[in-house]
Amino acid sequence: MTKSDTKAERLDEVVNETANAAETTAKSLKDGVSSIASSAQAQADATADQIASSVDRASSTLRNAASSLRDGSFQERSFGQLAAGLADAADAIRDKDLGQLGRDVSGFAKRNPVVFVGGAALLGYAVARMMADNGDRS
Repeated sequence: MTKSDTKAERLDEVVNETANAAETTAKSLKDGVSSIASSAQAQADATADQIASSVDRASSTLRNAASSLRDGSFQERSFGQLAAGLADAADAIRDKDLGQLGRDVSGFAKRNPVVFVGGAALLGYAVARMMADNGDRS
């Protein structure tokens, strides 16, 4: 064997070792990314469930408020409609991924800005009332 053959063989070995190392690194990186994505999805699902539960509680609060108002009044009908809308929203939060949900909310806000702002204000009021009630109990 000549000296150049030995160098060529050594170069081939180094190239093969480098290719194997790159392949192993790529696989490890892919596995790590997959693990991170799974963890992020699990966290997003847990957060969506918490949000859906909060929206359900707000819907119940609005239903209770509506039932305490005069039957057929504007406020009673409005609270009832908002409660139904929130119940639907809670179901949507549970059934859709967060990306699709964000696009849906954005589209609704663009199509119905007054309803969206009014609903957000009412939801804020209901949440503030719930928190105030919880604070009074402690």
